[in-house]
Amino acid sequence: MADLQWDDAALEDLLHSIDGPVGRFVKEKTAQMTTAAEAKAPIQKPKNYSWGRDSSSYLPRSLGYLKGTVRPVIGYTRGNQLFGGANAAFGPTLFLERGGGRHGHARLIPFMTESLYAAFID
Repeated sequence: MADLQWDDAALEDLLHSIDGPVGRFVKEKTAQMTTAAEAKAPIQKPKNYSWGRDSSSYLPRSLGYLKGTVRPVIGYTRGNQLFGGANAAFGPTLFLERGGGRHGHARLIPFMTESLYAAFID
């Protein structure tokens, strides 16, 4: 029977390196989440400028703005744990995920939370 040679540094690298097998797995799942979030992000229709001329939602560039801000993110927590996910513009995402801000008058469009569940482990 062979002796087991324990190497803490190698184990740490295996589990926490972005370039290691766990890191590659996290990158793959991050790509799935980002693709799903982009596909589900709504595009504002020109007739629905509901926040007025001073809002970024009024600007013509905002047609597809939210979809254009969806980006993958991979990094480390303060506890040095590897993580991955998708980010999007905060304001519109919060508004859509919660269903219309403080008044709750708009329907929920949970495109980011749904994208999280799109990255399944096979």
